[in-house]
Amino acid sequence: MEATIAVRIEKKKLAEIKALSKEENRKNSEVLREALDIGLREKKLVMALEKYRKKEISIGKAAELADLSISKVMDVLRERNIPFNYGVKELMEDFEGFQ
Repeated sequence: MEATIAVRIEKKKLAEIKALSKEENRKNSEVLREALDIGLREKKLVMALEKYRKKEISIGKAAELADLSISKVMDVLRERNIPFNYGVKELMEDFEGFQ
């Protein structure tokens, strides 16, 4: 279900949205929805990675929060130079649901 909301946008950002819309020959609302989707995916990933970095959650839980596969999260950890803290305990936690 869709809903309409009102949001205040800085003039500079509005100009960027309009420029992207014009460049791609799309409506402002389409560009905004796409940008929101991209931003939400990145926000979920950043939150999951931060919790993982702080050792608050396992890599499996981070993958779940970010809505990604464990292997993709592992790739992102490597790309962003985040230490990989994964041992037998975390392995067991991640595979408990598969039994």
